[in-house]
Order: sequence, then C-alpha cells, then structure tokens
Amino acid sequence: MRTLITIAHYFKSETHLDLHDAPGSGRAPLARIAGLNSQIVALHRHFGPLRLARDPRQAASFDAVARNTLDIVIMTVRGANLLEYVGIEPSVYRVEYFDGPPVMLAFEAQRIMRERAGTYDFYAYFEDDLTIADPAFFEKIGWFVSTFGPEAMLLPLRYEMAHSGTLAKVAIEPRLSSEMLSGFRRSGHSQTLSGRWNGREQTFNLPHNPHAGCFVLTDGQLKLWMCQPSFYDRDSSWCGPLESASTYAPGRFFGLYKPAQPNPWFLEIEHYGTFYSSPLAAAGQTFGEPPLLALAEASINQGEAALLQPPGSSINTMMAEAANARRELEKLRLSRGGLAKAFVAATWRKLVRW
Repeated sequence: MRTLITIAHYFKSETHLDLHDAPGSGRAPLARIAGLNSQIVALHRHFGPLRLARDPRQAASFDAVARNTLDIVIMTVRGANLLEYVGIEPSVYRVEYFDGPPVMLAFEAQRIMRERAGTYDFYAYFEDDLTIADPAFFEKIGWFVSTFGPEAMLLPLRYEMAHSGTLAKVAIEPRLSSEMLSGFRRSGHSQTLSGRWNGREQTFNLPHNPHAGCFVLTDGQLKLWMCQPSFYDRDSSWCGPLESASTYAPGRFFGLYKPAQPNPWFLEIEHYGTFYSSPLAAAGQTFGEPPLLALAEASINQGEAALLQPPGSSINTMMAEAANARRELEKLRLSRGGLAKAFVAATWRKLVRW
C-alpha cells in the first residue's frame, strides 16, 4: 500500500492569540507535542514499512508489509511549530514550509496532493492531533469507494478517550444546523448507503456534522477532484479556514458520509486529549488526560507558568473552560432571544449587588 499523509501543524506560544488566528494556536504545548507524536507513531505502527524481530525467521514473514510506502509531509510555518520536541527522527517525515497567512496552511495539502498525483493509492490530510487506531482504516475507505463509487467519501467519527479518571470513549461531534449543512446537501446524494463489509451489513449516512478534521482520497478520487473548480480554490467561507480546508473543500464535490448502523464506530479517529469531552463528564466523574502529561504539566507549572493560571488547574482545563465560554457566547450571538435573556439576567444581578 502506498500512502501520502499531509499534516497541518502550527504552534505559537503567545498566550494572547485567539484560537481562530491559526490552526493550533493557543493550545497547551505539551499536549500538542504528545498529540503529534502519537499521530506519527500510530501511522507507522499500522502502515509503516519498518518491521523487525529478534527471530530472523519471523522477520522474513514481514516482507509484504516492508513493501509499504508511507510518506508523511508536515506543513508548517518557520518558527511556529514544535517539531524539534516531537522526538521523532526527522528522516521519518518531510517538512513543507508555508510563507502565507497561517490560517490558510491546511489548504496546502491539496497542492501537495496535486503535485504527487498518480504516485499513491491513498492521499490523506489530517489535523495534527488525530490518531488512527484501526489497522484497517485505509482498507475500509478503499472498500467504500469501490462499493459506492468515486463521488462518495467516507469520513471517520471523531472521538476523545479519557486516559484517567472515568474511562470513557466520547464522540465529540455536535449536531449542526440545517443552514450550516446546506452547502453539503445536493440532489443525487442518497441519505443512506448500505453495503456488506466482511459479510456484515453496514450503513452510512449523510451526517449531521460532516467535520472530521481530515479526509482521505483514492488516486482516482484525487484525479476526479482536481478537475473541479473547488479544488485548491482556498474558499474559507465555512466556519473558518481550518474547517473549510478539511471539510467544506472536499464536501463541495464529494458526498460526505459517516458510519451509521449497526456500528457508528466502523471508521473512527481519536482526537488527542479530552479538550472537548471533559466538560461532558457527569457530576462525580472526570474525563482526564494521560497521567504522564498531567505530571509533566504540573512540573512546569511550578515555574513561571504557574503565575498565569489559578492554583490546581492545568493548561488543558483552562483551555476547555475557555472553549465552553466561547460556545456559550456563540449561542448567544446566534439567538436574539437568548441574548436578551442573558442581558436581563446580568442586569438583574448587577442591581441586586447594588
């Protein structure tokens, strides 16, 4: 199997940056390092060519996997990344530096794919904190395309896994409004597709949230998309540039599907950490980060970083709280009634304090 992986990676340490200024800005550095490391390691665990064994006779049986090609291109900005801390030999991946606005970084995946069209079986784009745990990930996508045609694209369900506290696997895809989905709904797209994978019936639906932070194309799909006006036009009008590059760009041509019944986890991908899932824990429960990550953060928080946050809180906890606050503000912005109620409540509290 020949696979090209493109990854958008950006990090700026300035704490004043808004999270929407660029992909990855404002997130805790240790979590970002761990997430990118986990992503690259998983790709090589399941799809890399290097397989060794203490027993030479056993190693000889790995020849088929050794013929795999796994090329990883990390798209980033000079002076705004964490690659020197990831701990992976630089020869494992190639770096493509982007000199344009960082918010447009993810669109460069399409340019890189176009330059290498005809070379691979699969072409993939991923945000830099997504980890594949399924060794049949690309096999399932290839089966889906061969079964339902090149104009249908299968996307994974995104989830987060708690590594401490209450162990839970949490889907992190909120339902989107019909207005936000209008650009993805076109005539000719069946609401449900059904096929048999390894002898078992599996259905796929046009999802209520098509965003997955990634997409995968076969060589035939890439060549088909390259002929469309939407390819590499860098239209960032859906949610923002990062979401547009990973979801709206392919969704303007392909029908985007996600697994449904009987197994919604048929194709899945892990979003590193518990940034989105931790606020969903019930009373008395916690969806926690990996313990080693928490210990590492605690050690640096003893220094200057401790002055920037309340005692007893972690960087990721603060970021999760900030994300919740932004979501509430966004709800108010979209609802005049909710905004009016919030204004009245805030005014009343102020009067009571007086």
